[in-house]
Amino acid sequence: MKTKTTTSLLLLYLFLISSNIFAKDITIADSSKTKNNHKLGLSLNLGTTPGIDLAYALSPKVTARLGFSYFKYNVNTTTNASDEDVKLAGDADLAMAGLSFEYHPFKKSSFKLFGGASYIDKGKVSVVVTPTGTYTFGSTSFTPDEIGNVKLSVDYGKSIAPFAGLGFGRTIPKSRIGFGFELGTYYTKTPEVIITGEKRLSSMSEQQAIVQENMKDWHYWPVINLRLAIRLD
Repeated sequence: MKTKTTTSLLLLYLFLISSNIFAKDITIADSSKTKNNHKLGLSLNLGTTPGIDLAYALSPKVTARLGFSYFKYNVNTTTNASDEDVKLAGDADLAMAGLSFEYHPFKKSSFKLFGGASYIDKGKVSVVVTPTGTYTFGSTSFTPDEIGNVKLSVDYGKSIAPFAGLGFGRTIPKSRIGFGFELGTYYTKTPEVIITGEKRLSSMSEQQAIVQENMKDWHYWPVINLRLAIRLD
């Protein structure tokens, strides 16, 4: 009887030790799983839609991204057109915010599909073309001030534009820092074209309707970006 009691106590003791070790293993596994379950990331984009994205992982394969793009570029230079030097002055102005989702279909690959929509607050290119030399027509010469200039603007206005594409690289990288590439396109409304000619070039205003008609199918805005991603947690 004493032997059976001792054996029972020994088995109970071994069971308690085994249970304690098993519980510790589960705790360590859960801790490791939680540690690797990263939720937040930040990416910097350089390309046709430069800006920043804040990302939140909805699942191991799906990530939501809130992005903002801003680009402003001024030009003031002289170029040659039809063997004549002309001055170009103008700027390109882009500002938009959007919500998108990226989907990684393969667990061990950084290949992804992405899509979403952006609100375009600004999307405009404006250029002023001014002759720099003196022009002679018959026996009459005209200075640049007498000739005038041509103003051209292409404006996408305020609108919502969906976009989609594919690429490589995670917005929430497995390492602290990651790199990626995205290629896709926006589908936009037809931009508004305004052409205004002054003085001797006033007849250029008549080309506005023709250019607007030629641009009626300009619905695509390319997305070509290199990305630097940073894991935040």
